[in-house]
Amino acid sequence: MPAWVVQPLDEQFVLDLSQFLLLSPLKARLLATRGIGTVEGAVRFLSASKAHLYDPYLFREMDVATELLHQAIVGGDRILVHGDYDADGICGTALLYEVLKKLGADVHFFVPDRTRDGYGLARRVMDRGIEVGLKLLISVDCGSSNAEVVSLLARHGVQVIITDHHETTERIPDAHAFLNPKLPDETYPFRELAGAGVAFKLLQGLEKKIGFQLSLENQLDLVALGTLGDYSTLRDENRILVSLGLEAMREWHRPGLQALRMESNLPAKRFTARQVCFTLVPRLNSPGRMGSARDVVRLLVTADTTEAPQIAREIEEKNWRRRMHDNRVTEEACYLADIVLKRVEPSALVFSSSSWHEGVVGIGAARLAEKYNMPSTLIAVNDGVGKGSARSAGMVNIKKVLEWCSEYLIEYGGHKEAGGFSILEENIPDFQRIFEEAVEELAEGGEGHSTLNADAETSLEECDIDLISFIERLGPFGPGNHEPVLLVRDLEVVPGSRIVGEWHLKMTARNAKGLSRDLIGFSMAKAWNPDVITGKILDVLIHLRRNRYMGREEPELQIIDLRFAGDTT
Repeated sequence: MPAWVVQPLDEQFVLDLSQFLLLSPLKARLLATRGIGTVEGAVRFLSASKAHLYDPYLFREMDVATELLHQAIVGGDRILVHGDYDADGICGTALLYEVLKKLGADVHFFVPDRTRDGYGLARRVMDRGIEVGLKLLISVDCGSSNAEVVSLLARHGVQVIITDHHETTERIPDAHAFLNPKLPDETYPFRELAGAGVAFKLLQGLEKKIGFQLSLENQLDLVALGTLGDYSTLRDENRILVSLGLEAMREWHRPGLQALRMESNLPAKRFTARQVCFTLVPRLNSPGRMGSARDVVRLLVTADTTEAPQIAREIEEKNWRRRMHDNRVTEEACYLADIVLKRVEPSALVFSSSSWHEGVVGIGAARLAEKYNMPSTLIAVNDGVGKGSARSAGMVNIKKVLEWCSEYLIEYGGHKEAGGFSILEENIPDFQRIFEEAVEELAEGGEGHSTLNADAETSLEECDIDLISFIERLGPFGPGNHEPVLLVRDLEVVPGSRIVGEWHLKMTARNAKGLSRDLIGFSMAKAWNPDVITGKILDVLIHLRRNRYMGREEPELQIIDLRFAGDTT
């Protein structure tokens, strides 16, 4: 069981925040845990504003990019926006296409078929573009690793603007402009923009170049969706873009998103970034996972209120099919895991099958990692080649694990929590062995997470709607800006606690002063049977959220972890 640690802070800085901003000590502490170092930074954090976005011309090649784009628009040149097939690339593609179309550009878009084209610039489409007189290509969320295709385009007189955010070691020399905050010599102050975010910066730059407003605030909903869909860090400029984008989304001026919202049952106004990630983002991703994502771009840019619901229903059908694939892959993988775990004690779970769809193994791996609390990898095999996806379960750095296994991989990539790769089927047994060895070694070397961190310790009295309102100001929450975790000590579990739904623990607890609150622990009833803990004194780690029911608002205490009071292990 991991140890609990209350995050250490500079107590003088917490006091300064409390005094300057007239905040309670608890609120000041929660603000300080956002990684803020100054009072001015705290004020900026609490007031996400368009004025706080960086100048797009801080990109080294923004002037070249906007000049190329402006000349192509004025000259009536044929422009192709080439995106990626996931939510980030789709939203960035829709964003550029919509704005350029309104400017009267001869603009077209393309998103690749995952199975037919794979990731990156599709060679067959580039060949066709050359044949029909393509003059300018703009990539979105891809292109940084497509030097050969870019060189081909340049030789045939096609100008190329790369907009991307993936790690890269060098600039493609034949690209006419290259906008990627992760270029080694790039000077842009924020490296973590999503693909849609980089596309938005290009439009911001174009707006300054041509000298009149493009109403880009109407496109912030797409930037927010792309950033959330990419699971990008929600710090600095990303947090501002997502915060403003969610506000724009609540207006539902885009018929396609409104139709998709109704299919997903997302509330019209009172929704969070987390809810968007569980409702809209999977539906944007589904067509690309199962085939072509072209219809998703159509949905996002259409102004036709009759067409939008039709496309949304088609996407919902694809999402249903995707979920059927998800469920089957997850069930089969869990069946295999149960068999393995009865026989041995592996450090990781690695399974492959020729009957799995490569578009859903990532979701299956994530569910496996969550259920069994260990690093998990699923591989879909087709014609002797496997496409795999790995998840860390918070135990190790997956990118480092894949680096250990690289001699058996065709290609790979990823980050701390997740990664993807391709592999020859014949190498899968060796990969499995090395993967498990790497997990063991890195976990023993301190790569795993042996602690649960709380932002602050508090009392039941402070867990009220006022505190929840302040916590909501700290959002949107996601990678890099975690939802606050609160520690509440010495609560007595009173009679009446019970199991609800799928092994959810519903309990009532009270403190020494007699104040009681209801708590819910999702999927926790197997580990913490209510009959066993009734009458016991517990400490709890919680998320504090707002619960709206029958016209009333009440605090909802969602349990992250439990321990018997006094147990510090």
